[in-house]
Amino acid sequence: MKSQVNVLLHVTHGICKDIRAAYPSLKGLDLDFESLTLLSRTRGLGLFTLDLPNLDAILLDGLENGRLSPNGPLSKRVSKEVKVPRFLSGLWLRVFDCDGCLRPEVDSLAIFFIRQLTCLGKKLATECSDRRIKATVGEYHGIEQRLRFPSCGWSSDDVDFEDGASDRTLCESLAYTHSFVPLYPPEREEEKRSEGLNLEFLLRRCQQVADLFAEAIGPIDPISFSDELESEGRGSGFKHGPGAVAERLKNHEKSCFPNWPRKLHSVFPFELVGKTAGSDMERPPNHEVASRLISVPKTAKAPRLIAAEPTAHQYCQQLVLKFLTKKCRRPIIRAFLNFRKQELSAEMVVRASLDRSLATVDLSSASDRLTCWTVERMFRRNPSLLHALHAARTRWIRDDISDSPSFLILRKFASQGSATTFPVQSIVFLIIAIAASVRGPVRWSSIRKLRNQVRVYGDDIIIPSHGYAPLLAIMESLELQVNSTKSYVTGFFRESCGSEAYRGDDVTPVKPKTVVADSPSACQAIIDTCNNLFHKGLWHASDNLLQSLPPHILRGLRIVDQHTVGFSGLTSFSGSYDAHLRRRWNPNLHREECRVWSIHDRSLKKSRDGFHTLLDFFSSPHSSERARTVSEYAGIRKVRGDLRWEPLNPGAH
Repeated sequence: MKSQVNVLLHVTHGICKDIRAAYPSLKGLDLDFESLTLLSRTRGLGLFTLDLPNLDAILLDGLENGRLSPNGPLSKRVSKEVKVPRFLSGLWLRVFDCDGCLRPEVDSLAIFFIRQLTCLGKKLATECSDRRIKATVGEYHGIEQRLRFPSCGWSSDDVDFEDGASDRTLCESLAYTHSFVPLYPPEREEEKRSEGLNLEFLLRRCQQVADLFAEAIGPIDPISFSDELESEGRGSGFKHGPGAVAERLKNHEKSCFPNWPRKLHSVFPFELVGKTAGSDMERPPNHEVASRLISVPKTAKAPRLIAAEPTAHQYCQQLVLKFLTKKCRRPIIRAFLNFRKQELSAEMVVRASLDRSLATVDLSSASDRLTCWTVERMFRRNPSLLHALHAARTRWIRDDISDSPSFLILRKFASQGSATTFPVQSIVFLIIAIAASVRGPVRWSSIRKLRNQVRVYGDDIIIPSHGYAPLLAIMESLELQVNSTKSYVTGFFRESCGSEAYRGDDVTPVKPKTVVADSPSACQAIIDTCNNLFHKGLWHASDNLLQSLPPHILRGLRIVDQHTVGFSGLTSFSGSYDAHLRRRWNPNLHREECRVWSIHDRSLKKSRDGFHTLLDFFSSPHSSERARTVSEYAGIRKVRGDLRWEPLNPGAH
């Protein structure tokens, strides 16, 4: 089996061939590849996952600020006179001049090639070193300890969100703001204050926008909403997530519910939510299990920390997620927010990179910095939603990753892993973005004018450029932190939701998560990456990566036209082709078939019974075309890859 470093070097060699095809006269490219080969012997995988991505950060900083500031690995300059990195200097000089200043006419293709070479290993899913994991966990604890306490008793079972709601405002954060950077230079600060553009004014506007959105979402009655979903054939709305839970239960065991806390029971009664009619099961013990902090591979730079939620909490969180998803489909909200279509944000990136009218903003540790203090003020006009969020929220988390295991009482609203984290933070960040961008009185009519200018997906925010400074002020006041190194407002580069553009040209590099074909899923991922490289015009790189697949898989791949839907294989701009594959006539299905390699799930089915099985049955969606079947579960579920007979592509020749 080829090592990751060898495969990455082989793909890098293919990218260099693609660069040579685009720039036949480019000097120094062969020496650059030789340098990478030598460095890989000493740095290993870290060369691709840590060192080369540093050059991409230098490039993006230069595109934003108009001048290069080389520092860190591989950033040594050519000379005192030529102030661009020595590595790939031929491409750098097509973007920056000898003084390191941005050229008036920038070659966007050179930007793309630099980014593709430097980002090839940036997103590889690898285990971090223990030192980096501990540093990330330490940062997690540090952020939590610095967050302000909520005004309401989120740590108790019963909370009265109605009492004193009108007195709880975002402006109270001014009392916590010790060091605040002015929005404008001193000579203009007094002028802008007279116009009302100061922090107190911004927070007041933010509260007005929040009240409008909280009322537009409307009250939630979990039982009535569940009945509504059931009548539409969409199940009960309650369901289990696919991931791990705090109690370490298997998927088919989750509906047995080992615990059902009183806090949860007050809004989600167990008799109506956790069991079916006819069941004599009593309410489980009143014990709230702490969520479990988990470290999962993300990049070599840092892991991703998520929380495995308690089973009952996760089950009810899914209903709140469906409620917020449905309410945010209202026309006035869906113009700015869509929980399922991040490509809507990507479409705005190209336009923003042309006229710089829009800024793209990214946040640091967004979910870890969103506090209960902020949430209770954002939704103060919707107490029923606050009660549902409080009931389904886990109050503490167990950290088994640190050297000294501990329990942590959470001041943040929720960690990643809760089903309510993404929708709640998206709505909160949208409210802040609109408050920072809206002009004139805060009314729905003025908010509607921001269509096609403001859009939020998680912590990816797009706003008008004039709203960037007010956004920074509001975020800082609410203990949120903008990631300035990944936010773009000045230059012509924009990035959001995985789409990256410069002056209207797509400069998004392909960032594979795996390059070693050590499992069927990895093989399919490599095929997908090959197709992505092919679509980017990196044909040599695509072919070099394809060679890492075993021969029997290569022989079983069909060629599929890029516009063909429903068939998998290697995409092509020149039509489909499968004449190299074995064929047969299937007399049972009356169709021609060819033998192709594909992946599929192989499950060992086991029968299951009991009222918890019936609960899963009634919770699942159904329709006239889709029957509900949950009487079996996959005891052993494994992804396999092999040659299978599939329909012949009618467009093949």
